[in-house]
Amino acid sequence: MKALKIVAVTAVLLSGCSYVSTYGVHAKLLGAEQQIIECQYEAALDTLQRFTVVGSSKEKQRAFEYMGVIYQEKMDLEAFNHTVDRYLFSDMGRGKDRAMVITEWNETRRILKEQRVMAIGQAECATNFANA
Repeated sequence: MKALKIVAVTAVLLSGCSYVSTYGVHAKLLGAEQQIIECQYEAALDTLQRFTVVGSSKEKQRAFEYMGVIYQEKMDLEAFNHTVDRYLFSDMGRGKDRAMVITEWNETRRILKEQRVMAIGQAECATNFANA
């Protein structure tokens, strides 16, 4: 019984420590999501591109998804297709259907638009086509 308690306490301590080391990373990813909602695309892309390289598998997947949303909203089809291709060739996307991935990203885009309406009162961000 005493050994079981020691194992349980050790497991709790170790899992708590691993959570702390990734806390800042998750906060940055959530910050990028908020930047998308607030139409701060370039700042969000900077963070998301880093996550596609150094994040965990789940973080990389979310980063690719958010990048796809941004490129769709900026109507940058070339960058969007490149992002989808990068995702499909990554470990997380390997074996997935391209159309299904795009459908999932479109759903994320819809959700973010709803959040944007609640946050800033508009669904679309103004796009500067001269710089696109």
